[in-house]
Amino acid sequence: MKIHFLNVDLEIESHQNLQPIVEDFGDEAVTLYSGQAQGHYVATFEAPHTADADSIISYFCALIKTLDADAKALWETAFTKVFDIGYESGTEPRSYRSEIRAETIEQVASLGASLRVTIYPPH
Repeated sequence: MKIHFLNVDLEIESHQNLQPIVEDFGDEAVTLYSGQAQGHYVATFEAPHTADADSIISYFCALIKTLDADAKALWETAFTKVFDIGYESGTEPRSYRSEIRAETIEQVASLGASLRVTIYPPH
């Protein structure tokens, strides 16, 4: 089984309804979930295209920067803003590399978000 990149999920958690962000993203992001969970609001998104982790994170950063004032205010007050980079593990190749460029990390930091890496076992 080969190690490979799966996708990047953008996860947002807030004490306020995140529907304005969902609506502002529109067709520019795939909404995986939006609603309440564990006493607060959660919205999870994927990019509508596949690429490498760095490109997808950059795509989301650009999308977030274009949010309207109401959605941007929700983004600012959210207590969780995470780009969750998913990989499926395996036995080959011997090593696997996936680079997140410095410029992308700067964008993530400027938006008050963080990066998370999730590694899934092989099927």
